[in-house]
Amino acid sequence: MRTSSNLSGWQRSVFRKIPAIFILGLVPHFLIAQLKDLSTLPAYDCSLRNVMSMLSKPTIIVSAGNESHLENMIEDYCQTFGSNCIRKKESDLTKADFTKNIFLIGIVSDFRKWPAYKFPVKQVGHGFTINGKRFTDAGDGFVYADSTRLAIGGNSLQAIKDAQLALTGGHSILVIHEGKITWFGNQRNHDFNWYNLQDLKKLNYIKKPSQLFSAIYVSKTFTDPINYHRQVTELKRYALQFIHVYKIEMPVEKIEWFIHSNMLEYGTMSGMFALTCPGNKSAGFSIRREIHTNGFNLGLLKHEYSHYLFDNNIPQEKNSTFFVEGCVEYVTNLNDVTLYQQRVKAARAVKDSLDYKSLVVRNRDFYGKHSDENYATCGIFVKYLIDTFGVDSFKKYCIASDKEEAAKIIFKMDFNAIIDGYKHWLDNI
Repeated sequence: MRTSSNLSGWQRSVFRKIPAIFILGLVPHFLIAQLKDLSTLPAYDCSLRNVMSMLSKPTIIVSAGNESHLENMIEDYCQTFGSNCIRKKESDLTKADFTKNIFLIGIVSDFRKWPAYKFPVKQVGHGFTINGKRFTDAGDGFVYADSTRLAIGGNSLQAIKDAQLALTGGHSILVIHEGKITWFGNQRNHDFNWYNLQDLKKLNYIKKPSQLFSAIYVSKTFTDPINYHRQVTELKRYALQFIHVYKIEMPVEKIEWFIHSNMLEYGTMSGMFALTCPGNKSAGFSIRREIHTNGFNLGLLKHEYSHYLFDNNIPQEKNSTFFVEGCVEYVTNLNDVTLYQQRVKAARAVKDSLDYKSLVVRNRDFYGKHSDENYATCGIFVKYLIDTFGVDSFKKYCIASDKEEAAKIIFKMDFNAIIDGYKHWLDNI
């Protein structure tokens, strides 16, 4: 992911065969006529008024009572609310509690007092309905927000995780179907003014076949020429190098690639709606088995495709961002000696000031004001681990839940000794 933005901490917590040579030229006028004007879609509230209102007041975070598998997610949100967090199981709620601010997290069918929450989302059987539409697939989930209610619900644990990943807070409703954002919009009385994000693919994008992607979606407003044959050839060569370096398999399930021509398209179509807000900048990222790029750049595409390759074997949810990005930057450094030397110099300059425990053990503070230093350093740190302990040990370490304890088991050293070894290694390469 390559992002430089003014996103709040909440927004962060919470992006077959090609002809021998095909160059996309200017888009015909008849295609432009079919476009959906994105400025007419349900507005995204960049001020996050509803979410910020909830955060500023005591809020009861409610679970159904049997979701130990959601404990980490609930605890993370409780930390976000700080002293305003009140933890309760549904069975412990009093009648008065339903008049207070509530943040509900869990599988919809597990809740027994659903009508009392007064959500404009109805509970039905093993699913839910919104705007009269039924969502009963195991992959269906939703995020809801108003000034006194937040909810992350779904029909399975995975649906809840997918919905949580999609939560940015500027729309009052957002629905996940089979792992992808479908409906999003804002409340009006007891229903929603919403739009189906997947329909925009058909209206605003040209679908192209590809050897390396399940499909490439090119914005109809994107007019720069792209030599697809050359790009695919170079990307394929890079992918083979990447999987060889890490001894991983090429994923069977392919990923989609979206090429956008501006930030409004980029933020909207990716479901990272906050990127459409003034002041936010981003080049590309990989999310929900989709790569999104604002324009086209081969180096950027290689970076995001690397995430697809590595994350398919080492899931991001088990890894620290320092390694998620570091595994990509390590290979980038292998292919660019000048860049590598610059990054070694940069890593030496900050080696004593980085908070390695926050970056690696606690998985915090990678993005933000120190992201440039972290990007420069992470690939160098990964090189140290691979050079010293081997790529197999590095991969095992990536998926370890407790990375401080895992250092002793996998590397036979405590974490502080690992850092001391890194600094010594860095000074001598």
